[in-house]
Formats: sequence, structure tokens, C-alpha cells
Amino acid sequence: MLEPGGRLFLMCFSDEEPGTEGPRRVSLQELCDAFADGWEVESIQPVRCEIHPEFTEVQFSEGGPKMWFAIIRRQG
Repeated sequence: MLEPGGRLFLMCFSDEEPGTEGPRRVSLQELCDAFADGWEVESIQPVRCEIHPEFTEVQFSEGGPKMWFAIIRRQG
């Protein structure tokens, strides 16, 4: 549980990442909707994530998978 005023730092896979294998992809709208009540979305930025070179089971975009990095503050 996050106390009021506390910040959540969240990274998740973006729906802009091609393919269907690997982690579930999340749209920007879905992310905003999930934190619509009782939260303030301070920022959501598109980012890339580095993958360990030995992890080859799932192919991701060149430059690393497309992800969202969000900073979200608990209201109250």
C-alpha cells in the first residue's frame, strides 16, 4: 500500500512493441485509465529497455523493447 502523497515508479511494455510473445503490452490509454481514480499521473514517457544478451527466447525491437515509464502520485 502506498501512503497518500507517495509516488509509484512504473515500467511496463508498450503496445507499440510489435509481436505477441513475451510480456503483455499496455496502451497509454489503458495505463491512464488504470490510475484515473485516487491517483495523479505526473508523467508517462516512452522508453527503451535493455535486454540481457543471453535472453533470446523472445525477439524484441532493435534498440530494446518499447516501454512506458510512468511516475504516478497517490492522492489523498
